[in-house]
Amino acid sequence: MNSRIKNQLIITVAGLGMLLSTLDTGIINVALPFLQHQFQSTTSITALSVVGYTTSLAVLILPIGYLSDRIGKLKVSLVGLLMFGFGSVLCGLATNIVDLIIFRVIQGVGAAALQSTSAALITTLMDNDHIPRALGVLGIMIGLGPILGPSIGGFFLAFNAWRLIFWINIPFAILGLICNQLLISQIHENTTKRSFDFWGSLINAIMIICLLAGFLLLSKTASFKFAIPLIVCGLVLGLFFYTFEFRLNEPLVDFRTLSKAPRVWLYLSQTAIFGFASAIVFLIPPFLFEKVMHIDVGVTGLLVLGAPAGLVIFSRISGSQNDGSKNQKFSRWGLMIIALAFVGLLLVGVQWPPIIVTGCLFLFGIGGGYFQPANIATIMQSGSASNQGIIGSLQRMIQNITIASGTAIGSTLINLTVPNLRLGIQVNWYLALFVVVIIVIVEILINYLYPEKA
Repeated sequence: MNSRIKNQLIITVAGLGMLLSTLDTGIINVALPFLQHQFQSTTSITALSVVGYTTSLAVLILPIGYLSDRIGKLKVSLVGLLMFGFGSVLCGLATNIVDLIIFRVIQGVGAAALQSTSAALITTLMDNDHIPRALGVLGIMIGLGPILGPSIGGFFLAFNAWRLIFWINIPFAILGLICNQLLISQIHENTTKRSFDFWGSLINAIMIICLLAGFLLLSKTASFKFAIPLIVCGLVLGLFFYTFEFRLNEPLVDFRTLSKAPRVWLYLSQTAIFGFASAIVFLIPPFLFEKVMHIDVGVTGLLVLGAPAGLVIFSRISGSQNDGSKNQKFSRWGLMIIALAFVGLLLVGVQWPPIIVTGCLFLFGIGGGYFQPANIATIMQSGSASNQGIIGSLQRMIQNITIASGTAIGSTLINLTVPNLRLGIQVNWYLALFVVVIIVIVEILINYLYPEKA
Protein backbone atom coordinates (compact mmCIF):
# COMPACT_ATOMS: atom_id res chain seq x y z
CA MET A 1 0.00 0.00 0.00
CA ASN A 2 1.48 3.33 -1.03
CA SER A 3 1.76 6.20 1.43
CA ARG A 4 -0.90 8.40 -0.15
CA ILE A 5 -3.61 5.72 -0.03
CA LYS A 6 -2.63 4.81 3.53
CA ASN A 7 -2.96 8.41 4.69
CA GLN A 8 -6.34 8.82 2.98
CA LEU A 9 -7.68 5.64 4.59
CA ILE A 10 -6.49 6.75 8.04
CA ILE A 11 -8.15 10.17 7.63
CA THR A 12 -11.37 8.45 6.52
CA VAL A 13 -11.46 6.07 9.49
CA ALA A 14 -10.56 8.76 12.05
CA GLY A 15 -12.87 11.38 10.51
CA LEU A 16 -15.88 9.08 10.16
CA GLY A 17 -15.42 7.90 13.73
CA MET A 18 -15.47 11.46 15.06
CA LEU A 19 -18.34 12.50 12.77
CA LEU A 20 -20.58 9.60 13.79
CA SER A 21 -19.94 10.03 17.51
CA THR A 22 -20.55 13.81 17.51
CA LEU A 23 -23.50 13.56 15.11
CA ASP A 24 -25.38 11.24 17.45
CA THR A 25 -24.72 13.43 20.46
CA GLY A 26 -27.16 15.97 19.05
CA ILE A 27 -29.26 14.30 16.35
CA ILE A 28 -31.67 12.77 18.84
CA ASN A 29 -32.27 16.03 20.77
CA VAL A 30 -34.60 17.38 18.10
CA ALA A 31 -36.53 14.09 18.15
CA LEU A 32 -37.16 13.85 21.91
CA PRO A 33 -40.72 15.28 21.85
CA PHE A 34 -41.59 12.99 18.95
CA LEU A 35 -40.10 9.91 20.66
CA GLN A 36 -41.91 10.77 23.90
CA HIS A 37 -45.21 10.67 22.02
CA GLN A 38 -44.17 7.62 19.95
CA PHE A 39 -43.38 5.48 22.99
CA GLN A 40 -46.01 7.04 25.31
CA SER A 41 -43.29 8.00 27.77
CA THR A 42 -42.47 10.96 30.03
CA THR A 43 -40.04 13.76 29.26
CA SER A 44 -37.60 12.62 31.96
CA ILE A 45 -37.60 8.98 30.85
CA THR A 46 -37.23 9.87 27.18
CA ALA A 47 -34.29 12.15 28.02
CA LEU A 48 -32.44 9.08 29.36
CA SER A 49 -31.86 8.10 25.73
CA VAL A 50 -29.50 11.11 25.59
CA VAL A 51 -28.11 10.69 29.10
CA GLY A 52 -27.37 6.99 28.54
CA TYR A 53 -25.38 7.74 25.40
CA THR A 54 -23.34 10.61 26.84
CA THR A 55 -22.68 8.82 30.15
CA SER A 56 -21.42 5.58 28.59
CA LEU A 57 -19.27 7.65 26.21
CA ALA A 58 -17.74 9.75 28.99
CA VAL A 59 -17.24 6.90 31.49
CA LEU A 60 -15.60 4.48 29.06
CA ILE A 61 -13.46 6.77 26.92
CA LEU A 62 -10.37 6.60 29.19
CA PRO A 63 -10.41 2.79 29.75
CA ILE A 64 -10.92 2.24 26.03
CA GLY A 65 -8.11 4.68 25.30
CA TYR A 66 -5.87 2.50 27.49
CA LEU A 67 -7.07 -0.57 25.60
CA SER A 68 -6.20 1.05 22.26
CA ASP A 69 -2.63 1.63 23.43
CA ARG A 70 -2.40 -2.00 24.53
CA ILE A 71 -3.94 -3.86 21.58
CA GLY A 72 -3.88 -1.27 18.78
CA LYS A 73 -5.93 1.74 17.71
CA LEU A 74 -7.18 0.13 14.51
CA LYS A 75 -8.56 -2.90 16.34
CA VAL A 76 -10.36 -0.75 18.90
CA SER A 77 -11.68 1.55 16.17
CA LEU A 78 -12.93 -1.53 14.28
CA VAL A 79 -14.83 -2.75 17.34
CA GLY A 80 -16.14 0.79 17.89
CA LEU A 81 -17.52 0.98 14.34
CA LEU A 82 -19.13 -2.45 14.75
CA MET A 83 -20.75 -1.55 18.08
CA PHE A 84 -21.87 1.87 16.89
CA GLY A 85 -23.34 0.45 13.68
CA PHE A 86 -25.00 -2.44 15.55
CA GLY A 87 -26.37 -0.05 18.16
CA SER A 88 -27.75 2.18 15.39
CA VAL A 89 -29.56 -0.78 13.81
CA LEU A 90 -31.07 -1.73 17.17
CA CYS A 91 -32.13 1.85 17.97
CA GLY A 92 -34.06 1.98 14.70
CA LEU A 93 -35.77 -1.32 15.61
CA ALA A 94 -36.73 -0.25 19.15
CA THR A 95 -40.38 -0.83 20.07
CA ASN A 96 -40.36 0.79 23.51
CA ILE A 97 -38.43 3.47 25.37
CA VAL A 98 -36.52 1.02 27.61
CA ASP A 99 -35.09 -0.78 24.58
CA LEU A 100 -34.13 2.53 22.99
CA ILE A 101 -32.25 3.63 26.12
CA ILE A 102 -30.34 0.32 26.27
CA PHE A 103 -29.46 0.48 22.58
CA ARG A 104 -28.30 4.08 22.96
CA VAL A 105 -25.91 2.92 25.68
CA ILE A 106 -24.48 0.41 23.17
CA GLN A 107 -24.05 3.30 20.71
CA GLY A 108 -22.27 5.26 23.46
CA VAL A 109 -19.79 2.43 24.03
CA GLY A 110 -19.02 2.42 20.31
CA ALA A 111 -18.70 6.22 20.34
CA ALA A 112 -16.18 6.01 23.20
CA ALA A 113 -14.04 3.67 21.11
CA LEU A 114 -14.27 5.99 18.10
CA GLN A 115 -13.46 9.21 19.97
CA SER A 116 -10.61 7.65 21.94
CA THR A 117 -8.83 6.50 18.78
CA SER A 118 -9.54 9.24 16.19
CA ALA A 119 -6.66 11.62 17.00
CA ALA A 120 -4.32 8.75 17.99
CA LEU A 121 -4.79 7.04 14.60
CA ILE A 122 -3.56 10.21 12.93
CA THR A 123 -0.62 10.92 15.24
CA THR A 124 0.69 7.33 15.35
CA LEU A 125 0.05 5.99 11.87
CA MET A 126 0.27 8.91 9.44
CA ASP A 127 3.37 10.44 7.89
CA ASN A 128 4.50 13.42 10.01
CA ASP A 129 4.16 16.03 7.27
CA HIS A 130 0.48 15.07 6.76
CA ILE A 131 -0.54 15.17 10.45
CA PRO A 132 -1.43 18.91 10.73
CA ARG A 133 -3.71 18.78 7.69
CA ALA A 134 -5.31 15.55 8.93
CA LEU A 135 -6.02 17.12 12.32
CA GLY A 136 -7.64 19.99 10.43
CA VAL A 137 -9.95 17.47 8.76
CA LEU A 138 -10.68 16.01 12.20
CA GLY A 139 -11.68 19.50 13.35
CA ILE A 140 -14.04 19.70 10.37
CA MET A 141 -15.70 16.44 11.40
CA ILE A 142 -16.13 17.69 14.96
CA GLY A 143 -17.82 20.79 13.55
CA LEU A 144 -20.04 18.91 11.09
CA GLY A 145 -21.79 16.98 13.87
CA PRO A 146 -23.61 20.03 15.33
CA ILE A 147 -24.48 21.20 11.81
CA LEU A 148 -25.87 17.96 10.45
CA GLY A 149 -27.42 16.50 13.61
CA PRO A 150 -30.45 18.78 14.09
CA SER A 151 -30.90 19.28 10.34
CA ILE A 152 -30.97 15.56 9.53
CA GLY A 153 -33.14 14.80 12.54
CA GLY A 154 -35.65 17.49 11.61
CA PHE A 155 -35.76 16.37 7.97
CA PHE A 156 -36.58 12.73 8.82
CA LEU A 157 -39.12 13.72 11.45
CA ALA A 158 -40.92 15.87 8.89
CA PHE A 159 -41.66 12.62 7.03
CA ASN A 160 -42.44 10.67 10.22
CA ALA A 161 -39.36 8.51 9.54
CA TRP A 162 -37.75 8.63 12.98
CA ARG A 163 -36.00 5.28 12.55
CA LEU A 164 -33.84 6.80 9.79
CA ILE A 165 -32.33 9.11 12.43
CA PHE A 166 -30.38 6.07 13.56
CA TRP A 167 -30.13 4.10 10.34
CA ILE A 168 -28.45 7.00 8.53
CA ASN A 169 -25.33 5.99 10.48
CA ILE A 170 -25.13 2.54 8.93
CA PRO A 171 -23.62 3.39 5.48
CA PHE A 172 -20.93 5.53 7.14
CA ALA A 173 -20.13 2.79 9.66
CA ILE A 174 -19.82 0.25 6.81
CA LEU A 175 -17.49 2.59 4.87
CA GLY A 176 -15.38 3.04 8.02
CA LEU A 177 -15.24 -0.73 8.54
CA ILE A 178 -14.05 -1.34 4.97
CA CYS A 179 -11.30 1.29 5.24
CA ASN A 180 -10.31 0.00 8.69
CA GLN A 181 -10.02 -3.57 7.46
CA LEU A 182 -7.81 -2.48 4.56
CA LEU A 183 -5.47 -0.76 7.02
CA ILE A 184 -5.35 -3.65 9.50
CA SER A 185 -4.24 -6.00 6.75
CA GLN A 186 -1.37 -3.68 5.77
CA ILE A 187 -0.19 -1.93 8.95
CA HIS A 188 1.57 -3.28 12.01
CA GLU A 189 0.93 -1.09 15.08
CA ASN A 190 3.30 -0.66 17.99
CA THR A 191 1.56 -1.45 21.26
CA THR A 192 2.48 -1.18 24.90
CA LYS A 193 2.01 -3.80 27.61
CA ARG A 194 0.61 -2.39 30.84
CA SER A 195 -1.68 -3.87 33.43
CA PHE A 196 -5.20 -2.45 33.62
CA ASP A 197 -5.81 0.10 36.38
CA PHE A 198 -9.19 -1.12 37.67
CA TRP A 199 -9.43 1.17 40.71
CA GLY A 200 -8.38 4.23 38.73
CA SER A 201 -11.04 3.42 36.13
CA LEU A 202 -13.67 3.02 38.87
CA ILE A 203 -12.77 6.35 40.51
CA ASN A 204 -12.86 8.05 37.11
CA ALA A 205 -16.27 6.51 36.34
CA ILE A 206 -17.81 7.67 39.63
CA MET A 207 -16.29 11.13 39.13
CA ILE A 208 -17.80 11.41 35.64
CA ILE A 209 -21.23 10.22 36.80
CA CYS A 210 -21.26 12.72 39.69
CA LEU A 211 -20.27 15.59 37.41
CA LEU A 212 -22.71 14.75 34.61
CA ALA A 213 -25.57 14.15 37.06
CA GLY A 214 -24.77 17.40 38.84
CA PHE A 215 -24.68 19.40 35.60
CA LEU A 216 -27.92 17.76 34.46
CA LEU A 217 -29.69 18.76 37.67
CA LEU A 218 -28.12 22.22 37.77
CA SER A 219 -30.47 23.61 35.14
CA LYS A 220 -33.54 22.28 36.97
CA THR A 221 -34.59 24.69 39.72
CA ALA A 222 -36.31 22.02 41.80
CA SER A 223 -33.19 19.83 41.83
CA PHE A 224 -30.64 22.60 42.36
CA LYS A 225 -29.97 21.54 45.96
CA PHE A 226 -28.77 18.13 44.75
CA ALA A 227 -26.70 19.50 41.87
CA ILE A 228 -24.09 21.42 43.84
CA PRO A 229 -23.14 18.52 46.20
CA LEU A 230 -22.81 16.19 43.20
CA ILE A 231 -20.57 18.62 41.31
CA VAL A 232 -18.43 19.23 44.41
CA CYS A 233 -18.17 15.47 44.96
CA GLY A 234 -17.10 15.05 41.32
CA LEU A 235 -14.41 17.74 41.65
CA VAL A 236 -13.07 16.19 44.87
CA LEU A 237 -12.96 12.78 43.20
CA GLY A 238 -11.12 14.37 40.28
CA LEU A 239 -8.42 15.63 42.65
CA PHE A 240 -8.28 12.22 44.34
CA PHE A 241 -8.04 10.54 40.92
CA TYR A 242 -5.02 12.68 40.06
CA THR A 243 -3.16 11.92 43.33
CA PHE A 244 -4.06 8.23 43.11
CA GLU A 245 -2.86 7.90 39.52
CA PHE A 246 0.32 9.89 40.20
CA ARG A 247 1.49 7.29 42.72
CA LEU A 248 0.87 4.19 40.60
CA ASN A 249 3.56 2.47 38.58
CA GLU A 250 1.08 1.53 35.84
CA PRO A 251 -1.72 4.12 36.03
CA LEU A 252 -4.67 4.59 33.73
CA VAL A 253 -3.43 8.13 33.01
CA ASP A 254 0.31 8.62 33.41
CA PHE A 255 0.25 12.04 35.12
CA ARG A 256 3.93 11.72 36.09
CA THR A 257 4.98 11.61 32.44
CA LEU A 258 2.60 14.46 31.61
CA SER A 259 4.06 16.52 34.45
CA LYS A 260 7.43 16.38 32.69
CA ALA A 261 5.76 18.54 30.04
CA PRO A 262 4.00 20.99 32.38
CA ARG A 263 2.54 23.04 29.53
CA VAL A 264 0.18 20.15 28.82
CA TRP A 265 -1.94 21.44 31.73
CA LEU A 266 -2.19 24.78 29.94
CA TYR A 267 -3.24 23.04 26.72
CA LEU A 268 -5.84 20.91 28.54
CA SER A 269 -7.14 24.03 30.29
CA GLN A 270 -7.52 25.65 26.87
CA THR A 271 -9.47 22.57 25.75
CA ALA A 272 -11.77 22.95 28.75
CA ILE A 273 -12.34 26.66 28.12
CA PHE A 274 -13.07 26.08 24.44
CA GLY A 275 -15.57 23.34 25.32
CA PHE A 276 -17.31 25.66 27.80
CA ALA A 277 -17.40 28.58 25.34
CA SER A 278 -18.68 26.31 22.54
CA ALA A 279 -21.56 25.14 24.72
CA ILE A 280 -22.60 28.76 25.37
CA VAL A 281 -22.38 29.61 21.66
CA PHE A 282 -24.58 26.68 20.64
CA LEU A 283 -27.06 27.13 23.52
CA ILE A 284 -27.78 30.87 23.67
CA PRO A 285 -28.34 32.11 20.05
CA PRO A 286 -31.75 30.37 19.61
CA PHE A 287 -33.01 32.23 22.71
CA LEU A 288 -31.68 35.51 21.30
CA PHE A 289 -33.18 35.00 17.84
CA GLU A 290 -36.55 33.51 18.83
CA LYS A 291 -37.39 35.07 22.20
CA VAL A 292 -35.72 38.48 21.96
CA MET A 293 -35.57 39.25 18.22
CA HIS A 294 -38.82 37.31 17.53
CA ILE A 295 -37.48 35.48 14.49
CA ASP A 296 -39.19 32.40 13.05
CA VAL A 297 -37.75 29.05 14.18
CA GLY A 298 -36.98 28.01 10.59
CA VAL A 299 -34.93 31.16 9.95
CA THR A 300 -33.26 30.72 13.34
CA GLY A 301 -32.10 27.28 12.22
CA LEU A 302 -30.18 28.95 9.38
CA LEU A 303 -28.85 31.88 11.41
CA VAL A 304 -27.26 29.66 14.09
CA LEU A 305 -25.15 27.84 11.49
CA GLY A 306 -22.57 30.64 11.60
CA ALA A 307 -20.38 29.06 14.29
CA PRO A 308 -20.20 25.50 12.95
CA ALA A 309 -19.79 26.79 9.38
CA GLY A 310 -16.82 28.94 10.42
CA LEU A 311 -15.33 26.01 12.35
CA VAL A 312 -15.61 23.67 9.37
CA ILE A 313 -14.17 26.12 6.83
CA PHE A 314 -11.29 27.40 8.91
CA SER A 315 -10.29 24.03 10.36
CA ARG A 316 -9.42 23.15 6.77
CA ILE A 317 -7.68 26.46 6.14
CA SER A 318 -5.63 26.34 9.33
CA GLY A 319 -4.63 22.74 8.63
CA SER A 320 -3.28 23.73 5.21
CA GLN A 321 -1.32 26.65 6.72
CA ASN A 322 0.28 24.71 9.57
CA ASP A 323 3.22 22.36 9.18
CA GLY A 324 3.19 21.52 12.88
CA SER A 325 5.40 24.41 13.98
CA LYS A 326 2.53 26.88 14.43
CA ASN A 327 0.39 24.91 16.88
CA GLN A 328 0.85 27.20 19.86
CA LYS A 329 0.58 30.34 17.71
CA PHE A 330 -2.66 29.12 16.08
CA SER A 331 -4.10 28.15 19.47
CA ARG A 332 -3.43 31.64 20.80
CA TRP A 333 -4.80 33.34 17.67
CA GLY A 334 -7.89 31.14 17.78
CA LEU A 335 -8.69 32.04 21.39
CA MET A 336 -8.13 35.75 20.68
CA ILE A 337 -10.54 35.60 17.73
CA ILE A 338 -13.07 33.79 19.96
CA ALA A 339 -12.74 36.56 22.57
CA LEU A 340 -13.34 39.15 19.82
CA ALA A 341 -16.48 37.25 18.76
CA PHE A 342 -17.90 37.46 22.30
CA VAL A 343 -17.13 41.20 22.42
CA GLY A 344 -19.16 41.53 19.21
CA LEU A 345 -22.05 39.51 20.66
CA LEU A 346 -22.07 41.75 23.74
CA LEU A 347 -22.35 44.88 21.57
CA VAL A 348 -25.24 43.61 19.43
CA GLY A 349 -28.55 45.29 20.24
CA VAL A 350 -32.09 44.07 19.48
CA GLN A 351 -32.42 46.72 16.78
CA TRP A 352 -29.41 45.35 14.92
CA PRO A 353 -29.92 43.04 11.90
CA PRO A 354 -29.81 39.36 12.97
CA ILE A 355 -27.17 38.67 10.33
CA ILE A 356 -24.71 40.65 12.52
CA VAL A 357 -25.16 38.02 15.24
CA THR A 358 -24.54 35.29 12.65
CA GLY A 359 -21.39 37.15 11.63
CA CYS A 360 -20.18 37.11 15.25
CA LEU A 361 -20.97 33.41 15.46
CA PHE A 362 -19.02 32.86 12.24
CA LEU A 363 -16.11 34.76 13.79
CA PHE A 364 -16.27 32.37 16.75
CA GLY A 365 -16.09 29.49 14.25
CA ILE A 366 -13.02 31.04 12.61
CA GLY A 367 -11.34 31.11 16.02
CA GLY A 368 -12.39 27.53 16.71
CA GLY A 369 -11.07 26.45 13.31
CA TYR A 370 -7.62 27.82 14.16
CA PHE A 371 -7.70 26.72 17.80
CA GLN A 372 -9.04 23.18 17.83
CA PRO A 373 -6.71 21.29 15.41
CA ALA A 374 -3.67 23.07 16.87
CA ASN A 375 -4.78 22.39 20.43
CA ILE A 376 -5.30 18.69 19.72
CA ALA A 377 -1.85 18.52 18.10
CA THR A 378 -0.07 20.13 21.07
CA ILE A 379 -1.80 17.83 23.54
CA MET A 380 -1.00 14.71 21.53
CA GLN A 381 2.64 15.81 21.21
CA SER A 382 2.87 16.11 25.00
CA GLY A 383 2.47 12.35 25.41
CA SER A 384 4.75 9.57 24.32
CA ALA A 385 4.12 7.38 21.29
CA SER A 386 3.03 4.56 23.60
CA ASN A 387 0.12 6.42 25.22
CA GLN A 388 -1.45 8.36 22.35
CA GLY A 389 -4.75 6.57 22.85
CA ILE A 390 -5.07 7.59 26.49
CA ILE A 391 -3.92 11.19 25.78
CA GLY A 392 -6.46 11.57 22.99
CA SER A 393 -9.13 10.09 25.27
CA LEU A 394 -8.25 12.52 28.05
CA GLN A 395 -8.60 15.47 25.68
CA ARG A 396 -12.02 14.30 24.46
CA MET A 397 -13.23 13.51 27.99
CA ILE A 398 -12.31 16.98 29.26
CA GLN A 399 -14.01 18.67 26.32
CA ASN A 400 -17.16 16.56 26.68
CA ILE A 401 -17.39 17.37 30.41
CA THR A 402 -16.90 21.10 29.90
CA ILE A 403 -19.48 21.15 27.11
CA ALA A 404 -21.92 19.57 29.58
CA SER A 405 -20.96 22.12 32.25
CA GLY A 406 -21.31 25.06 29.86
CA THR A 407 -24.73 23.87 28.73
CA ALA A 408 -25.89 23.42 32.34
CA ILE A 409 -24.53 26.76 33.60
CA GLY A 410 -25.87 28.61 30.56
CA SER A 411 -29.32 27.04 31.00
CA THR A 412 -29.30 27.87 34.71
CA LEU A 413 -28.50 31.53 34.04
CA ILE A 414 -31.33 31.67 31.48
CA ASN A 415 -33.78 30.06 33.94
CA LEU A 416 -32.79 32.48 36.71
CA THR A 417 -33.37 35.49 34.46
CA VAL A 418 -36.61 34.46 32.73
CA PRO A 419 -38.33 37.80 33.49
CA ASN A 420 -35.38 39.57 31.81
CA LEU A 421 -34.10 37.18 29.14
CA ARG A 422 -31.82 39.81 27.58
CA LEU A 423 -29.97 40.06 30.91
CA GLY A 424 -29.51 36.25 31.03
CA ILE A 425 -28.10 36.26 27.49
CA GLN A 426 -25.71 39.12 28.30
CA VAL A 427 -24.50 37.39 31.47
CA ASN A 428 -23.73 34.26 29.42
CA TRP A 429 -21.73 36.30 26.89
CA TYR A 430 -19.82 38.04 29.70
CA LEU A 431 -19.04 34.73 31.43
CA ALA A 432 -17.77 33.11 28.23
CA LEU A 433 -15.67 36.18 27.38
CA PHE A 434 -14.23 36.25 30.91
CA VAL A 435 -13.00 32.63 30.90
CA VAL A 436 -11.52 32.95 27.39
CA VAL A 437 -9.68 36.18 28.26
CA ILE A 438 -8.35 34.65 31.47
CA ILE A 439 -6.85 31.63 29.68
CA VAL A 440 -5.30 33.90 27.01
CA ILE A 441 -3.70 36.07 29.71
CA VAL A 442 -2.45 32.98 31.56
CA GLU A 443 -0.81 31.64 28.41
CA ILE A 444 0.85 34.98 27.64
CA LEU A 445 2.20 35.21 31.19
CA ILE A 446 3.52 31.65 31.12
CA ASN A 447 5.26 32.26 27.80
CA TYR A 448 6.75 35.49 29.14
CA LEU A 449 7.92 34.11 32.47
CA TYR A 450 8.95 30.66 31.26
CA PRO A 451 9.85 30.88 27.58
CA GLU A 452 10.15 27.54 25.85
CA LYS A 453 13.57 26.42 24.77
CA ALA A 454 14.05 26.13 21.04
